[in-house]
Amino acid sequence: MFTNEQVLAASRAIRPLLPKLIPALADQIDLQLAQLLNQPDLDEDTQVDRLVKVFDAHPESKSWLDQFLSSLLPSEDTTDFPAIPHLLPPSPTFAPSATTTPGIKRSTKKFPSAPPILFP
Repeated sequence: MFTNEQVLAASRAIRPLLPKLIPALADQIDLQLAQLLNQPDLDEDTQVDRLVKVFDAHPESKSWLDQFLSSLLPSEDTTDFPAIPHLLPPSPTFAPSATTTPGIKRSTKKFPSAPPILFP
């Protein structure tokens, strides 16, 4: 499911792309989108429903909308905060691998831990 804001963003994003996407109908579709985006008297749900109908009326714009909205979904094989190996601090047990920065040699030597700091 997509939010109203995402559909509104898609409606704004496609407008400059219409001449390449649907050359014969670009002006007509752009006018419809512009009118719907600039109607302050419509509630947001009605506005979004009408915008989706404009997209659905043309296979090219419907396909573009589907791709745009699916690009907003998180990928299944990514994490929220992916680790970037060359930006992580070296660990004592770090072993060089294909993910290290070329030309940088990393030590595999284990370092002794620092003594604890005692406060009076």
